[in-house]
Amino acid sequence: MKPTVGAVAAAALWAGGCAMDDNAAYTTAGRQDRGLVMILPGIEGVSPINLHIREGLAGAGIRCAMPIFEWGLPVPLVGAALNQTDVPADRGAGRRVADRVVRYQLAHPGRPVYVVGHSAGGGVAVFAAEALGRLPNARPVDGLVLLSASISADYDLTAALRSCRNGLVNFYNPADVGLLGVGTALLGNVDGGHGASAGRTGFVPPRTGAPPGQRSAYRKLHQVRITPAMVSGEGGGPHVADTAAPFVATYVAEWIISPTWPPPPAEPLAPRGAR
Repeated sequence: MKPTVGAVAAAALWAGGCAMDDNAAYTTAGRQDRGLVMILPGIEGVSPINLHIREGLAGAGIRCAMPIFEWGLPVPLVGAALNQTDVPADRGAGRRVADRVVRYQLAHPGRPVYVVGHSAGGGVAVFAAEALGRLPNARPVDGLVLLSASISADYDLTAALRSCRNGLVNFYNPADVGLLGVGTALLGNVDGGHGASAGRTGFVPPRTGAPPGQRSAYRKLHQVRITPAMVSGEGGGPHVADTAAPFVATYVAEWIISPTWPPPPAEPLAPRGAR
């Protein structure tokens, strides 16, 4: 069957909007028809770190579209610092991600959509989910996956969780005391807070007596504490240990493959053609 004009245009949109020379291979019409996993890099932009995330997802059998979306300034050093500290720009990046998601949802109704964010990209993923709740024609994404996210541990996730069908899963590593401890204490998290990062300590649950709506939303927050055994043999340090392809294939991909969260302990089935 020949691809429709709309499908070709959609593929061009995704390939042209993301600064990766091989994004086109991961955004074909066939892949887009199976679903979308949008990968948001950290402050460094497109790099082997995000390529390893995609490699791990692909190695686990996920066959939907997997564009790497470069959301920040592609300027070495100075750009990276601004990507971490310019809160209005980071929220603007979240709105752009949300806009891309809505365009995909309109072109591919009923297909699963996930957003995977590493480090500062995890914060941008949260901002994107919040923005979805304010956009016309938007529908909830299936889930957010945060890896070593540099967003404040006490950040209120209520609005973001309401835009996620299955919820948000936060992979956090207590050993990440360099970048998500000292680093964010000095520079701040992407939301502007200088306290603990959710990627190191996990998100703080609602306080006792919190509004019922907040407590209800937080039932869709899932947190995975990374242990030394889970990342044994992974190089690069604790901030990128959860982006290594073997880790992603073993521990992260199941959250995208499973139609319900948390994934069942048995081998999960692919949801709605996401494989």
